[in-house]
Amino acid sequence: MFKRNSIFMKFFLVVLAATLVASVLLTLAASQISERILLNQTTQNAKMNLQLVRAELLKYNEQIVNTMVQINVSDAFKQYLTKPADSTLEQLNIVMNLGNYIDTYKDFLSPDNTHFIVAGVGRNENRNYSSNALKWDKVPPNIIENFMIEDGLVAQKVMYHGSQHIFNETVPYDHYIFATKPLMDRRTMYGYAIVIMDEATIYERYNAYVTPGSMISLVSSDGAILSSSNRQLTSTQDANLLEHAVIADNEQYFGMKSKAGYTYLSLYIPEYDAYLLQEIDQNVAFAALKNIGYRMVQFVLALSVVVMFVVYFITKRITKPLYELVDTMQSARADSLQPHPLQEKTSYEIKAVTKTYNHLIKEIDNYTKQVMHEQTERRKADLSVLQMQINPHFLYNTLTSIKYLAKMNRIDDVDRTITSLSTMLQNSIGTTEDVITVQHEIENLKHYVYINQIRYGDQIQVHFEVQRECQQLLVPKLIIQPFVENAFFHAFPGAKKGNIYVFVRQNEQRLLIEVLDDGVGAEAAAQYMKKRPVSGIGVENVHHRIVLLYGPKYGVTMNSSSEYGTAVKISLPILQNISIEP
Repeated sequence: MFKRNSIFMKFFLVVLAATLVASVLLTLAASQISERILLNQTTQNAKMNLQLVRAELLKYNEQIVNTMVQINVSDAFKQYLTKPADSTLEQLNIVMNLGNYIDTYKDFLSPDNTHFIVAGVGRNENRNYSSNALKWDKVPPNIIENFMIEDGLVAQKVMYHGSQHIFNETVPYDHYIFATKPLMDRRTMYGYAIVIMDEATIYERYNAYVTPGSMISLVSSDGAILSSSNRQLTSTQDANLLEHAVIADNEQYFGMKSKAGYTYLSLYIPEYDAYLLQEIDQNVAFAALKNIGYRMVQFVLALSVVVMFVVYFITKRITKPLYELVDTMQSARADSLQPHPLQEKTSYEIKAVTKTYNHLIKEIDNYTKQVMHEQTERRKADLSVLQMQINPHFLYNTLTSIKYLAKMNRIDDVDRTITSLSTMLQNSIGTTEDVITVQHEIENLKHYVYINQIRYGDQIQVHFEVQRECQQLLVPKLIIQPFVENAFFHAFPGAKKGNIYVFVRQNEQRLLIEVLDDGVGAEAAAQYMKKRPVSGIGVENVHHRIVLLYGPKYGVTMNSSSEYGTAVKISLPILQNISIEP
């Protein structure tokens, strides 16, 4: 049940009174309102039409894409562009093989009103084929550089262009659009395909939806008008039209705006990297509504002014305590939450919210203290667990190696091995610091590597590259060793030789540590790992530890391939080692 003095009741009574007055007055203008609804309905119809046009354009795009795919998977085209022909007979066989392929798959290679060009690259750039029945197309220079580059790389996708000068001598169309796509064999580009299409085919797909006073255009993201119902604009550049088109962010969102008597509706089509834009001239399309709209605007403006002043002054008085509470909440900081003074003359809701807010302030303060205490204890516990994860097999094997060295009278190696082992134990379980410098961590890691090379030989080489400015940055202790250990025991099964690389560098506001190996990769190593237990600190444990210390935007990522080995990337914040002089 609502309280008599509640803010809801006050607003309800005000809105009710205003609605009653407005309803009586607006009844006189019912016909005008119905005309306005018709205007909104026209806009909704335009949106539906754009969706239908989009569906038609996607069907046509599917034909173009299928043609590109058919060319790319064809051995006949690949041989035509790349296979050397040592004799006229071999050249004739290649050409006949291509002709047979085109005859067989002509239904897949002939979208409506199009022809295509296939050209080689590099030393085969003079090899090309055109399906133009009227005139063999000249392959323009610099096609790749001018029309297939995106973000500095060759875009491995179909891209549409509206340039109207490079094929003028050969195309049989008044206006045309062409699509490009590189031809790839795995990761190698051996050529490219160009499909040239009659712009009139695009025009036919939306012309039926053009109404008096409206214009539909297909505008590329660089401002080129690929097609337009205003035929004079087709194949031109128009920055103003592009400015209206970019109100649509993606294919799921309709952009709409009105400016200077025009209404613009835009829909982005990513397959074309273009905007489907409908421009409605309201003076032409809604001429009959113009006079009605003027009368309605005058009426609504007069009513709005009266209601605005009434509602403004009443609302200001009612909501003032609420704004004061909002100001208190907005000015509060995480480290200094202040309670809001309770006022007896305010409404029931304001009192309830104020009491709840003050109670939450106390709860948050208590909870924050508890969480900080728990996190501190948890970090200490996690570090203790990490420090106790030195594998006993590692210690046993290391001591056995020392015994063997002693029997062989290799005193220097015994001394150095014992020194490395003692240093590792001291750094692992002899200190309680959460973090150490990168320089210190690398030194510990070198001791670990030396011990393993004493045990297993030097067929596995470890290389370090640390930026000088990173040496005094702080990192969590024992952060790199698990990944080097993983590489030692699982990347090089049997007696396989290999290399492990440790890179430490600074990238913007992050410290990046990378551990790379040229071993067998994670999938091949999985079977080998079943045969021997994982030693040392768990790799997953390291990631959880970083997330616990610094948050989810830092951590460990790993990529692996049987061809290239395994790459581990550790992302950490930049922590300076600040020493205080006595």
